Amino acid sequence: MKEAIPKGFMNELLNIQKDLLNELTIAADKACTKRIAVVGGFLRDSIINLIHAQPPSKIEDIDIVIEGSELNLAEKIRECIDHREVLISRINHSYMTIELHVDNLRIDIARARLESYPSPAENPKVVNSSIEEDLCRRDFTINSIALDIRTNELIDPYRGMDAIKNRNLEFIKESSVEEDPTRIIRAARYATRLNFKLSSKCIHQIQTTLLLWPWEWSPNNAPELAPPALATRLGMELELLFKKEKWAPCIQVLKKWGALVLLDDDIQNNPLLIRQICWGLRLGLNPITVLIARASNPISLAVRLQLPEKEKSLLKERHSIINAYSSIDFLQKVQNWGALEWSEEIESSHWQPEAIALTICTGSPVWKELLRWWGRWRLIRSNQTAKDLIKNGWKEGPELGQELKRLRNIEIKKSEYKNISN
Repeated sequence: MKEAIPKGFMNELLNIQKDLLNELTIAADKACTKRIAVVGGFLRDSIINLIHAQPPSKIEDIDIVIEGSELNLAEKIRECIDHREVLISRINHSYMTIELHVDNLRIDIARARLESYPSPAENPKVVNSSIEEDLCRRDFTINSIALDIRTNELIDPYRGMDAIKNRNLEFIKESSVEEDPTRIIRAARYATRLNFKLSSKCIHQIQTTLLLWPWEWSPNNAPELAPPALATRLGMELELLFKKEKWAPCIQVLKKWGALVLLDDDIQNNPLLIRQICWGLRLGLNPITVLIARASNPISLAVRLQLPEKEKSLLKERHSIINAYSSIDFLQKVQNWGALEWSEEIESSHWQPEAIALTICTGSPVWKELLRWWGRWRLIRSNQTAKDLIKNGWKEGPELGQELKRLRNIEIKKSEYKNISN
């Protein structure tokens, strides 16, 4: 349906990035693009801001959907907007999309398409379509609005404007979560950032789908076989959640919906999850690594989410540290240990400092001692450098290293006495 919008509202909406939209229209004419429309977050947020009298959002990107060739349009944009810096940064032939930057603004151009899923959570197969048909493949009704920039008409087949007015989040289809479970993460992000409420029908769809687990793959299977929406794309959504959102409310919402079972049952049931992630961020860790550290099999989950090798190595070391420092015999042995004994023990094992930090924030019987080493003892240095010792007659070699270690141990002991006296 073409939404009947008050003229004043449309004038305000069309004035947002007016010059650029005019330039895109001229380029579309020269590229023989049949139709061109603005969609996505830029349009949604602009409508939200106007309807609810909110200050304008920072514009970082604009999504464009067209009926025509995305490659031809991108080339014509480069030709027509020669007073701006235009760079084509990414082309995806499979999904008929192209990303370009006009000055500092990212523009994503996509050919209108229909999507069908060969099986749940897999990447969809696509075919050309109209703009109206393209809107049906989207996740929420608030994202299924298009602004035709030739005719200046809003296209709103799923009453996304009503949802925006009422601050509601509604899935477009009853199979939305089954087709793409990453939509659950987006639902939490939108609900938190936009202050919208997910309908009871949508929550029911989330919980029912998770309960039935309609996906052929399950966490008991090899992580390499997981479909993209339970693997790579899920990891990407988590990255966005931690980078661009108020992540703690998002995690609370996901726990409330029971949605963290997408990752692991133990993560869903971890009552200290948010506190542990907060600690991890304070210690400079990747929050996703902290999030999954207490999973039943964190290494397998890291493989599924395709975390970098560095993060996988930290999870492996954390497992080794927990095993080494949790036995009853070890805990009895260290009852009277001070800074020097702990420093020698930790450093002789050659753990990565980040692995110690990960162990601290995710729980260990000796977390306090590990924290003192991480935050204080490991930073203590000898009061003389190697150069100082060489000037005083020492020669390079093992003896020099041993002397530096001895001097450092003295400083570690001093720091302990100083803390006791204070």
